[in-house]
Amino acid sequence: MTFSCEICGTEIEGRAEYIAVDRSKLRVCKACVRYGTVVVVEAAQPKAKVETILSVGGEQAQLAKLAKSKKRLYEQMDYEIEEGMEIVENYGRLIKEAREKAGLKQAELAQKINEKHSLLRKIEHEEILPTDDVQRKIERILKISL
Repeated sequence: MTFSCEICGTEIEGRAEYIAVDRSKLRVCKACVRYGTVVVVEAAQPKAKVETILSVGGEQAQLAKLAKSKKRLYEQMDYEIEEGMEIVENYGRLIKEAREKAGLKQAELAQKINEKHSLLRKIEHEEILPTDDVQRKIERILKISL
């Protein structure tokens, strides 16, 4: 079975080398080994492979630390999204009723809050959630609480 180098594209003669470049593992020729960190693939079990990265001090620890920080970042993002979704049910109906009570058309309210008419229409039809900024502007103009 012949392979092509995943960097330069030449056909690999003999045994392929494996390197790590950032978080990717590439099969390369002997000439392209210098572009990454050599990865040794050992047969641990007949069907499974174990990868050992040969590098100068603690690259695996750095990767573990990076993975942990990314996990915390994603957890924080999920929390912020959930917190940002705190808006009353039927917010579209409430906005429409308050707008009509104030004697405003959608286009007029959109102009007052400096947003597009189509955005306000989608919010009133509850197709999208308003951002915090847009929500505050609507609340201020219509004197309601969402």
